[in-house]
Amino acid sequence: MSLRKRMLASIVILVLALSLTGCWNRRELNTLGIVGLVGVDANNDGITTTFEIINPKKTSKDGSEQAKPVKYVQANGRTVAETFRDASLRFDRKIFVAHAKGFLFSEELARNGLAAHLDMILRDHEARIAMHLAIVKGTSAADGMTIASGINIIPSNYFEDIVRQDKTHAKSVDSKVIDFLKTYSGKGINPVVTVLQKAKKAKIGTGQSEEYELSPEGSAVFLRDRLVGFLNGEETRGYNWVIGKVRSGIVISPTPNTNGTSSVEILTAKSKNEVEISGNDIKIKVKITMTGMLDEETTKVEITDRAVIAMLEQATSQSIKQEVEHTLQKVQTEYKSDIFGFGQLVHRKYPQEWKNMQDNWDDLFAQATIEVETQTKITKTGKSENPVQD
Repeated sequence: MSLRKRMLASIVILVLALSLTGCWNRRELNTLGIVGLVGVDANNDGITTTFEIINPKKTSKDGSEQAKPVKYVQANGRTVAETFRDASLRFDRKIFVAHAKGFLFSEELARNGLAAHLDMILRDHEARIAMHLAIVKGTSAADGMTIASGINIIPSNYFEDIVRQDKTHAKSVDSKVIDFLKTYSGKGINPVVTVLQKAKKAKIGTGQSEEYELSPEGSAVFLRDRLVGFLNGEETRGYNWVIGKVRSGIVISPTPNTNGTSSVEILTAKSKNEVEISGNDIKIKVKITMTGMLDEETTKVEITDRAVIAMLEQATSQSIKQEVEHTLQKVQTEYKSDIFGFGQLVHRKYPQEWKNMQDNWDDLFAQATIEVETQTKITKTGKSENPVQD
């Protein structure tokens, strides 16, 4: 090989070696402010964004001082993106949101529309559209995001833990940013979002100072991207019954022919929704089937008698039906927002008719006739076949 070729090869190798020395845009961990939660509130000039920053400091060497687990930073701006950048004017590290657990918005801001404030999450390469989305009811997002009254002392972890409990009771929803964006941009369905409420924690014992806790019970109902109202816990479970997202919980019903009360644990639940259009009439049929276990009976009944079990099944079915019908009526009459996705059923079954209905579907949904059918099967009665009551 000639000297010239050897020199050229050496230069190429040197250039390639330089390109392997590291990431050009790397950032060291100790230069970042890792965000756990983001809260957005309205102000007179735009918005105020509050960031929960995880504090990596440990207890002092002598054990006398415990560093607070998080710090809070606020920034004002006209857009969410501007507040993210301007937070660096008040904090010694660059905001890093890739590990954020949730995005919280105040009720006031949500009533004016969320879509514009979520655009940044959709575009930014760090923000994750799979993070939790919640509306803080009755107080500011900044106030709600500071509460941690559980075992976990970091508010963002506490927030995520309580939101994920929806599968145990079905009286709340666990919504993500991507869920909102999908339903908002689609036709025939409107978003339902997690709601958080600040409540005083019950005092147990003496000398306990006043504390607060967050409750995710209920849900926030939207028409397009605007908050129009709320459902309470029972109404939210009615919503979950219809969309087939009830996984567990307890159904309470009066024990027939007695003054007692039955508690039936939900083991499995399914829903089947159908729509029929005849002329200008729209009929929606909702069928819910459930299998359950008798968890508690407060009066004496012969639970070994199949006829008694049949009565308990009928009572449980009636309780579910009332719960669902109440939710449907409230959403139809008060909010006029199809949060159940019935419009999508129309689109699939009647594609031609849907072309003329899609622009005013929510008004048509408010006038539709809805029939609810429920069926319960109690397959277990627990460890005992005899009631405690004599």
